[in-house]
Amino acid sequence: MLHKKGILIGGIIAALIMVGSMVLVRIHFVDAAQALLSDMTNMGVVMEDIELHYSPFPFLRVKNLRIQSAMDTVLIPQLEIYPDVASLLTGEIRLRHVILQDPDVKALAHREGADSGSSDSMNLELPAIFPEKIDVVSGRVQLTNSYDAEPLTVSASVEKGSGGFAFNVRSASVAELGFKFSGRLEMLSTSPLKLNLQASQCLIDPASFLGFLTGFGYLSNSTIPELAEAGKFETTDLKFSVDSAAGTMNVESGGVVLDSSSGKGLALQMGQGGTFQVSLEEAKVDAGELYAMAQKSARGRNATQSLCESAKLKSIKPQGTLVFTSVALSNPSGSVENRGLSGKMTVSAKDLKLVLESLDGRKQELSISDIDADVELKDGRPVVSVRRFNVASATGGNLKAQASLVFPFDLKEARFKAEALDFSVFDYKITCEAEKKNPLRTVFDTQLKHKETRISASGYFNTPRNKISGYEAQLKSLSIRIPETKVDDSVAKVAVAPEDFNFENLLGRDISGKASIRKFYYNDWPFSDVVVFVHSGSERGLIKASGKLFYLNLNADVVLARDQLAAQCNVKGRGTSLPSLIACFAKDLSVSLRGKIYLNANVFMQGGNSEKLVKSVRGEASAKIDGLHIFNLANLDPRLGFFIDLLDAVSFNPQGGQGLNFSIARMRAAFTGKDMLINSFDLSGRQIQAWGGGKYSLPDKHLQLKGEVRSILGTVNSFNIDRKLKS
Repeated sequence: MLHKKGILIGGIIAALIMVGSMVLVRIHFVDAAQALLSDMTNMGVVMEDIELHYSPFPFLRVKNLRIQSAMDTVLIPQLEIYPDVASLLTGEIRLRHVILQDPDVKALAHREGADSGSSDSMNLELPAIFPEKIDVVSGRVQLTNSYDAEPLTVSASVEKGSGGFAFNVRSASVAELGFKFSGRLEMLSTSPLKLNLQASQCLIDPASFLGFLTGFGYLSNSTIPELAEAGKFETTDLKFSVDSAAGTMNVESGGVVLDSSSGKGLALQMGQGGTFQVSLEEAKVDAGELYAMAQKSARGRNATQSLCESAKLKSIKPQGTLVFTSVALSNPSGSVENRGLSGKMTVSAKDLKLVLESLDGRKQELSISDIDADVELKDGRPVVSVRRFNVASATGGNLKAQASLVFPFDLKEARFKAEALDFSVFDYKITCEAEKKNPLRTVFDTQLKHKETRISASGYFNTPRNKISGYEAQLKSLSIRIPETKVDDSVAKVAVAPEDFNFENLLGRDISGKASIRKFYYNDWPFSDVVVFVHSGSERGLIKASGKLFYLNLNADVVLARDQLAAQCNVKGRGTSLPSLIACFAKDLSVSLRGKIYLNANVFMQGGNSEKLVKSVRGEASAKIDGLHIFNLANLDPRLGFFIDLLDAVSFNPQGGQGLNFSIARMRAAFTGKDMLINSFDLSGRQIQAWGGGKYSLPDKHLQLKGEVRSILGTVNSFNIDRKLKS
């Protein structure tokens, strides 16, 4: 019985306490809600409805809350306020938790006449009753009168800090900024907007963040559009601050990850209009990702295409990691004096490779085993100092270089030393030593091999002293050896359209230069004292060349237009050795002849491709040979068989070892396309004399002669020679 009474009394007491609590909640909480919100914001507050709920703890649900003050507006469709019940029982109002559903905030970014030091700035202080925890669900914040930007969407869960208007953010996201973070958020002022963010980790959406930077005027749309294509963007130990009055944004981060690239020790200060200062302790950049990002923009694709075209490659793709250390870059405020980016950095590499693909689809790797360089930017002009640069080819050979270069490239300011030993790239192999110690002279010694073609050159190259003077090259020797290509008859019969000339790459720039070559060998042609003058203008280019082939003086004038070439050549010689001259064409034939040749020839040609150029050939030549002697007529080379035809015309049968002598031989001829029209020839000798004319077809090596021959006895007979001179 006593037990039942105890239960009844306890239930009555509990009911009284519950009713009392509800009364206290109603008295102290509901009646103070509107005043509380007004005190928190220092603004006028209008609420459509307030509901008191108990499930299981009491909370207020406020609907369609509107706060208005001048140009600032806050609209909250639903607000749930959870008090601290224990405090309410004592009459003290303390808030434990507040949930804001779809709040919409519109406020001035900064007010006229209000700055960071003004007393009119809306500096924020937290009221004593500010809740310990706030959840914001899909909030919108729009700053007006300074920025033309879309509202920011914010979702966050925050806890009250120790003092000031500060929060410990457990998780938050700002969609338009692309931020997802946890850390500490401090609001110093709403007008002008001043906030600080400290986040142990922050995930950033690259496209959204780039949109924020361009939308708020920190970057132009064309600065780094490739950033939007990145997939992963993270920071650690982030410190982020914004001051809308000063138009500044500061970022510090202990670590940064962008896809497979990473960095540490980042410090960035940005201002509106594209001004910034950035420093970075170290950045490891994936070369492949950097290349792929560049290919997504027209600017990057055009640069790569230009490089491939100049190198005659289908593609160039990097692999490995570029390492940048001690990075310090700045772009001062946009003014007339501002000429571009300034700063410096050190560049190295780790497992860096270049994968080259030839035009026919073959691939080859170049391994850059060691690179150590400093890059300094002066008003947008990079100055690169390369201490070490070592490259090894997968097919053999290596290249070592040291250099100091200025971009846009200026040869006069460049300094370098390079050494290549059997360095192979596809079908090319190069051995070279080159050095440039001063502004003008580059000394080199080079051997290049391409399949069976070999080119070697040694000498020096002079850079122009000024815009008036031209380039100059002094070569001790130049040798070009290209083996004769034998074309199969079936291939030769296939008609292939010749490629039209295109000299656009040589025109459009005002370039002039001179090359002097002491000894120049083209296969077995030993030229000497060769001098070449070059001048290229916007519409035309001019090449003047002179030199010697034995005692023959050679001169040529060539005029280049965009798709046309015109050339005039002159050959003069006095007393040149006939065997030496013949040896340039056929060594084995030279042993059968002796004599000295005097030659004068002029040739003109013009055309838009090689075929038209050959067809257009017009010219004339005259030649005289003193002391012409043909050896061993009985075993004469078939290419000289027309001399036997002359002897047959007068029934002269040479004995073994017998030769044929002419005191003088003369010929006058005209050139028309691929044919040489022999207007007249005259052979004067003791054994026979012959005269006449004819024709020689160069492509067919077809000789036709008609004339008369006089024997030693004085008889005169006619002859008609029709021979193909097979080599």
